[in-house]
Amino acid sequence: MRYYFYYSIPVLQQMVILWAALSLLALPFVLLRYRRQGSFLSFRTAGFTAVVLLYAAGVIAYTLLPLPARDELVCTVGATYPRFFLGWSLQFALRDHGGLLDALTSMYVVQVLLNVLLFVPLGVLARWRWGLSFTALLYTAFGCSLLIELTQLTGLWGFYDCAVRTFDAEDIFNNTLGAVLGWALVATWQRRARMRGDVLALLGVAPSGVLKK
Repeated sequence: MRYYFYYSIPVLQQMVILWAALSLLALPFVLLRYRRQGSFLSFRTAGFTAVVLLYAAGVIAYTLLPLPARDELVCTVGATYPRFFLGWSLQFALRDHGGLLDALTSMYVVQVLLNVLLFVPLGVLARWRWGLSFTALLYTAFGCSLLIELTQLTGLWGFYDCAVRTFDAEDIFNNTLGAVLGWALVATWQRRARMRGDVLALLGVAPSGVLKK
């Protein structure tokens, strides 16, 4: 756990820098909108866009940063071998720790949970703001996670001479699972809200609780 605390500090710093850079890149689109429509983004839309950019910066920072200098990366054979099988985290946790409780609180399992949580906001946004179907959400989450893993495996698509991190099929599964959970949470909430509205309409009660005449 201490490792993740010290690791998160430079990642958070670079996330903020990346967020600022993404915001600057988005500025020309804002100016283009003003030129075409004669108005800037509303406060609500601007705030939502800022949150999405912050989330994107966080995903990039967590999965790719910090990056070493190109001439400082040492390519060691087997150091970042691809893992194409699921369940290795729990297997390693049980191997390196004596009991089940210690294994469940190990770095391996914590990493699994973090990878699940990382894509929960994507699932929430996909259902709440973009209205994606479950199938579209699966393709989107799987594709985004696969793109991240391939970027790691190819050393930023050839920028480095070897992989910068390990390609991990388990990460793809956990990321997709996190997106599904986020999507399901919003879908469940929306379904319950519709059911409540239908019941109130059947009873002749307005959403505010006042009886309709």
